[in-house]
Amino acid sequence: MAFYPRFMPSLLIALFVIQATKSSHSKAFTDVSCIGAEREALLKIKQDLIDPSGRLQSWIGEGCCKWKGVECSKKTGHVLKLDLRNPCDGLECSLGGKIHHALNELKDLRYLDLSFNNFSTQRIPNFLVSLQKLEYLNLSSIGFYGHVSNQLANLSSLRYLDVSNSWWWPSIKIENLQWLSSFSNLKYLDLSYVPLPSSKEWLSPINMLSSLEFLILRGCNLEDVSSSLYVNFTSLKFLDLSHNSMTSSIPSWFQNMSKLEHLDLSFNNLQGIFPTFILENSQRLRFLDVSRNKLEGELLKNMSNFCNLQVLNLRSNKFSGRILGTKDGDLICGESYMKTIDVSGNNFSGHLPNQFGNFKDLEFLDISWNSISGPIPATMGQLSSLRKLYLSSNKLRGNIPKSIGQLSNLEVMDIRNNQLDGVVSELHFANLTSLTVLYFYLNELVINISASWVPPFQIQVLFMSNCKVGPRFPSWLRTQRNISVLYMSNASISDEVPHWLLEVLSNTRRLDLSGNMLRGDISQIIGKEMPLLRLVSLSRNNLSGDIPSWLCMSDELSFLDLSKNQLSGRLPQCWRKSQANLEWISFGKTS
Repeated sequence: MAFYPRFMPSLLIALFVIQATKSSHSKAFTDVSCIGAEREALLKIKQDLIDPSGRLQSWIGEGCCKWKGVECSKKTGHVLKLDLRNPCDGLECSLGGKIHHALNELKDLRYLDLSFNNFSTQRIPNFLVSLQKLEYLNLSSIGFYGHVSNQLANLSSLRYLDVSNSWWWPSIKIENLQWLSSFSNLKYLDLSYVPLPSSKEWLSPINMLSSLEFLILRGCNLEDVSSSLYVNFTSLKFLDLSHNSMTSSIPSWFQNMSKLEHLDLSFNNLQGIFPTFILENSQRLRFLDVSRNKLEGELLKNMSNFCNLQVLNLRSNKFSGRILGTKDGDLICGESYMKTIDVSGNNFSGHLPNQFGNFKDLEFLDISWNSISGPIPATMGQLSSLRKLYLSSNKLRGNIPKSIGQLSNLEVMDIRNNQLDGVVSELHFANLTSLTVLYFYLNELVINISASWVPPFQIQVLFMSNCKVGPRFPSWLRTQRNISVLYMSNASISDEVPHWLLEVLSNTRRLDLSGNMLRGDISQIIGKEMPLLRLVSLSRNNLSGDIPSWLCMSDELSFLDLSKNQLSGRLPQCWRKSQANLEWISFGKTS
């Protein structure tokens, strides 16, 4: 359920980079003469690099300012920018080898990006400190080993520094953070997944960076710091302290961050009442993620605090009180910019609000695993942008509103494990053209759909166990070609196995039709090669015939229950050789 966007980094950081380097690159062009000594330095750098994808093929000839990844000053011809960032998501485009010390010949270099390459055989080069005009330095996930030298303090012009480690390379080491104090112009700092020493003392040196706007310390083993420490983060816009080891309450110095737009404190062990001053004092806040902590309070009782948010994630805490604080059943916000709301796994109660019309941009809604009661409001059908809806494991009652069928962008609907009842008809699916995942089970629903109905969607995952689907086998499944998971056990089906079912199930991984009264030969369900099959449960039916030899071709099969049918014959001869992954098998009372 990790659908919600990370909100800013890619776009906002890109805009920041453009702004941060605007002054130094306003005179950077590729159609100028190349300085010979710098061209020779670039060729030495190329010579020591391993380039399996040919990224540096353009590095030939006299005009180095036209080479890919190289930009020069129009006025002087000096190289100002060297961008060797890996453009691919994986290692297929990464550079290897070593960075040649000729790099320090590029004395006017303002911008250096070596990120997401593979230099895992090289210690972090000391000669980087000679590039004293650098404003942008990105060494993220490149595999350098060794310690960050205090000599980096010589790079006092830096405005952007990223030495994070997003890939599974051995991380560089940082003995202390005192060298940061010289970066008075630094606006962006990312040390993610680099273990920091003296993890209780991390804040003091960073607090010296008065111009800092972006701070990302994700997964740095950070521990609690004194709540009485004066923190001067008044310029901070983006703060990510997620995936650390902080166990205290949220310190009071957070109230000074009036410019904050993005706050991520997820995956810590923070406790106590969530301080609402973070919301009240940060009117620019657009992203708030405090998921996977132990925070408490009736945070949603005043929805006016959240009106400017785009992403709200409170998942897996101890928050309580009424869900989505309302006035006379209506949401307080006049207009909402919300794209993601995830408040699952808390202790929220009360009814869902009657008015959802203000959430026109909402794409993801997860209120599962709470104690929310009452009906699903018909106005939920007004969430025209909604893609994923999770209402499971609450105490919702009543019918499913037909207006749900108007959500043409909806991909996932999960309403399992509630107390819903009533009839579900074609109208509930009328315009669900994007639907791929549907969870209906553990309710008291009756599925009453015409035999001639053709769904507007192609379902991939379908859970209708314990719903009243029968007595006829649902013929609308005949149109489906992408079913990967089908659970329709105890569905009151008493019918012959349809002749078309075998074709529908050809790509199925998990199949459960147990507890019905299906009649016919089992080969009509498993009668051809199904290589993806992992789970089959057809128990407590009235199936006949031999155990299909096609099961031998299902190398991934781990669970097989054919018990309490009318099967006969022997196990196929191929059985022993092909079922290495089988963990559970039951043929009991098959005749």
